[in-house]
Amino acid sequence: MSALKLVISGSYRKHLSELYALKSFLTAKGFEVLSPSGERAVNPGEEFVILNSDPLEDPRILQDSIFAKMRQASFQVVLNKDGYLGKASILEIGYAISLGLQVLTIERIEDPNIAAYTRCFDEVFPDWKHENCTRQRAS
Repeated sequence: MSALKLVISGSYRKHLSELYALKSFLTAKGFEVLSPSGERAVNPGEEFVILNSDPLEDPRILQDSIFAKMRQASFQVVLNKDGYLGKASILEIGYAISLGLQVLTIERIEDPNIAAYTRCFDEVFPDWKHENCTRQRAS
């Protein structure tokens, strides 16, 4: 039996280390994380971050490759640390919704239009060590 596949979305510029920590957590649970790939940014701090596994630097082609990975995925995880959702993450959430993918978020989404399509990550993975989304919703 093959592992369930997923894509993690979030800000490579602001939260890349947390994205990789989340990837490690999910990989250890037996999931195949299709994105992000690689181990580090080759241009940290730049507006458009390139990973060491990216074969080219064209933003559209790289975004299209994430969309292709999403079409192979069973669900999406969004690392929205401190409530931050960048434009690319919002685009990817919309794409996931259009594909009918379950969208799990690390923190509660404030926007009611997006929140209606999301579920808290810690409802599915209660052993996640982050300040939990479920506790935020309960308050």
